[in-house]
Amino acid sequence: MGLSRVVAEQLLKTGFARRAVKECADLSVFKLRPSAKMIFGLACIAVSYIICWPLISALSVFAIYIREPLLIVIGSPVIWTVAHFMCMFGMYLAGADYSKAFAKYLVRIFVEKNAPDKIPGRSPSLWR
Repeated sequence: MGLSRVVAEQLLKTGFARRAVKECADLSVFKLRPSAKMIFGLACIAVSYIICWPLISALSVFAIYIREPLLIVIGSPVIWTVAHFMCMFGMYLAGADYSKAFAKYLVRIFVEKNAPDKIPGRSPSLWR
């Protein structure tokens, strides 16, 4: 028995995998028009990536110019933390529904490929 089959059988013991197979999870959610919430979330992620290191670099140059190294020591982690939280907020807004749908789809495909005979209520002959 291969490792992938063992993992698939263990996944089938979870409610998430059983629901994914039962609902025949697919990627149809990606065909829908993105909501304003998702677009705003993706914008937050993009802005967090754009501002983080350039802003830290500019702060470093400014701190060197005014000869205040403590500004780098304190300011850089603060900027990085703000950018990190902005990215996490964007992920929260943009990715929750899409990430879950994608994960369900991957689990369903993995289980159906590696342990079709262990799926409750389905005959193995249906998978060929």
